[in-house]
This record gives sequence, C-alpha cells and structure tokens, in this order.
Amino acid sequence: MRELVEEIKARSAENRPIRSSGVLHVGIRQMERVLYKLADQGWVRLRLPGGQWGITGAGRRARREMEQTSPDASDSKQPAASKLIARLENAPRGSYVLDVGTGEGFLARKLARRGFHVLGIDSGVFDYSKDSIEKARENAGSGGGRLEFRTADVTELRRPGCGFDYVVASQSIHCMKDQPKCLEAIYYLLKPGGRFLALDFLVGREGFLAHGFHCFLAMSREEWAELLPAVGLDDIHTYKVKNYLVVDARRPSSGRHASATAPAAA
Repeated sequence: MRELVEEIKARSAENRPIRSSGVLHVGIRQMERVLYKLADQGWVRLRLPGGQWGITGAGRRARREMEQTSPDASDSKQPAASKLIARLENAPRGSYVLDVGTGEGFLARKLARRGFHVLGIDSGVFDYSKDSIEKARENAGSGGGRLEFRTADVTELRRPGCGFDYVVASQSIHCMKDQPKCLEAIYYLLKPGGRFLALDFLVGREGFLAHGFHCFLAMSREEWAELLPAVGLDDIHTYKVKNYLVVDARRPSSGRHASATAPAAA
C-alpha cells in the first residue's frame, strides 16, 4: 500500500516545476478506500498474510477494456478545438484574437483560416517550447497578414490602442506558474465585452486514462469557477469534450475589476 502511494507521488513529481499544486498527493486511507471499492467489483483482492493487494483475472480484463475504449488523446483534441471555435461562430469577421501559449500555432492557424486576425504568443521558457515560435512561423502557411507569432509573456504584454476581441488558450494555462496573474493579464488584454476561451485537459479519471499524471496540472471546473470571477470575468461556461475541458468566459461590457493589476507594457 505505502509503496503504491509513493509511486504515485514520484510519477507526478515532474509536474511540480510547472505547477506547484500539480503533484498528486494520495494518503494511505484514501488509497485503501479506492482499493476496497475495486475489491467490491472483483477487480482486486487482498492477499493475506502481509496485506498485499493483487489484481484478479476480472481486473485484468477490465483494464484491457479501459485501454481499448479510452479515446486517444490526440484524436480528442480536435473535437475539443472544434467546440472552442464553434463558440466564436457569431464573431464579426476580422475580429482580433490573442492566442496565449500558442506553441507551434495549432489553434492560431485554425482561427486564421476562419478569417480572424490572430497574434500567437509563447514565452518559450520551457525546453520543449523554446523553438515553438520559429516552428509556428514555418507552419503558418496561408495565414498571411491575418497571422502573426511573437515571443512574449502574456503578463508583460500590452496591445497599444485597444484590446483584443477574444483571447484563447490551448493547453497552456496549466503551464503558468502564477495562474491568477496570467488570468488578470488576459482580463486587461480583452476589450470590454470580449471573451476568453480555453481548452485544457479534463481533470479526473477519464483525463487520467488519456493523459496520465500530466492531467493533474490542469485546473478543475471548480478552480475555473473560483479564479475567473476573482479576476473580473463572468458569464462562465464549461464543456466536457471527451477527455478535454473547454472554458468560455466574458469580460463585462462595463465596470472594472478593482483588484486586478494591468500587465506592464512590452
């Protein structure tokens, strides 16, 4: 039992550099409750003496079935992105969009092809993303003047003159060490009445089966519901799309969130 708990902590420890709360902490009693529930279903059994648990034949069959039926993570991202884009179907053509943590431009390219003017930014602070903007530019294709990529941190970005009609983020908010500060910056980068839409891992059993321990970096529905109003965003909607979560929120048309701090000019 204790070895299993330690293994879970060790395998999720690599999440800590990205998000301090991303490490999955499981207590002995929590693990016992899970194992006894699995035993009730006949999937595991307690081997005495010694208190060791073992998987049963039924458990092995159930595991194979879950592996076969769990949707592939990469296949699931496409319908999640389609759901996010569908939320913009009534947007005026030529609206301006900021793609935060654009990576290699997965979402930015899709939006540019639909007539949006898109600025994709990425800080490039992680080893896996240090060349992302260069690759995004290479992959820009026919985006033309509607698509621009820039190395930038959203908390240090200011768009002179006016804000963006929309801010989007695809699997990037969970990489932000200071997520409230990131969301405050997004609030100020939006025009009054503008919308913020995010796509990220679903937190929970289904997300875990598809994405492994990395899914625990993402914010749960409850965390989104707490953080978004705290920075001044309202009209919040969340949508489960297979093993992803799509979030949609709005900056109010009037009023100002008093406690937020505007991002510094860059």
